[in-house]
Amino acid sequence: MSIGCVVPSTSFGALVERIEAKAGGRRIPLQGSMELTYRCNLCCPHCWVNLAPGDAAARREELTLPEVRRIVDEVAEAGCLWMLLTGGEVMLRPDFLDIYSFMKERGLLVILFTNGTLITPEVADALAGLPPTRIEVTLYGATRETYERVTGWRGGFERCLRGIELLRLRGVNLDLKTVITNQNLHEFWDLKALIEGLGCKFRYDPLINPRINGSKRPAGERVSPDSVVALELALEEVAEDQRQYLHKAEPFESDSVFKCGAGVNTFHIDPYGNLMTCMMVHTHGFNLRRGSFREGFEEYFPTVIGRRSPRTTRCYSCGLATSCDGCPGWSTLESADLETPVDFLCDVTHERAAAYGALAARETPRTRSGSSGPPPLQLPAGTASGPRSPEAFFPLAGVRLAAEVAA
Repeated sequence: MSIGCVVPSTSFGALVERIEAKAGGRRIPLQGSMELTYRCNLCCPHCWVNLAPGDAAARREELTLPEVRRIVDEVAEAGCLWMLLTGGEVMLRPDFLDIYSFMKERGLLVILFTNGTLITPEVADALAGLPPTRIEVTLYGATRETYERVTGWRGGFERCLRGIELLRLRGVNLDLKTVITNQNLHEFWDLKALIEGLGCKFRYDPLINPRINGSKRPAGERVSPDSVVALELALEEVAEDQRQYLHKAEPFESDSVFKCGAGVNTFHIDPYGNLMTCMMVHTHGFNLRRGSFREGFEEYFPTVIGRRSPRTTRCYSCGLATSCDGCPGWSTLESADLETPVDFLCDVTHERAAAYGALAARETPRTRSGSSGPPPLQLPAGTASGPRSPEAFFPLAGVRLAAEVAA
């Protein structure tokens, strides 16, 4: 007679929360992210890092494979469990699979961010043979025309869908997402249908930040704060989450500059070996070419996350402060300091509060300017047709790819 055993399942997010709770506030580097390159084969005007794929100077400055392996060894020894590999486009590096497989060999749970256009049958086979925790692919349009307008690359739409299908046919754990800009907002519902038709939950991000080099060019691609809220209201689950979040909003109590937990259980490493508390706070880093990961995490990080605020910004008198997306990273990219309020995020938060009935109960010093984004854009009407197959957007995609894999 055999005794059955049921192993309980849990979501990735819930597992992370449980492990962090077990850490009990102790500073342990459980989660890390690493940008392998700032170079990308796409040229998206909204992106915060988009060096040309053939930028030889940038390539020379990037960590070498031996350097990456040494850093990964140190990270794993320090207790890291999860590592996100991102860019730029990670697959531009010819040693990408070497880096990825080494991380897996060291026992790390690896998540990959990619635009999907450089995924070949060989790459897909390698990832299926040594599966990542998940791969997240960004779709920038539901049609060839829009995708190419957003990314600046002819043929990219077909290449992206081809990469997605190569992963799907091999059963690789896949998430699809999109960035909403004023160039693709009109395809919001088509993007939702395409992503759901490919078997994934629809995820999107309309909050675009400036470039790491200080350029404000991406801000011109933002949809207006009114449109950000209109998108949320159009999706019942998103709207309910925002409603609950806003009604729990409070003024800041702590005078700590870093209120998000960055540098406590998380860290980031840029393409040139700079260890940071967060990938957006690029102005404060410890170079791992000159010191060890443990030195950076245990000795340098406390000097950054221990900073105190003089509480002089308007955020400290705002009753919606804890529900705002503003943070030291956003302030760094917008204003080159850690605390200056970000007008765009402030406007979004106040639009949300008005829409969800959370504004009347709080006196806030900010009058919504409406000046931090373009005029409100007409949100296209939703479709009741339900998820569509990828073939509706890319004819014969499945047939061609199935034949390719079989061959």
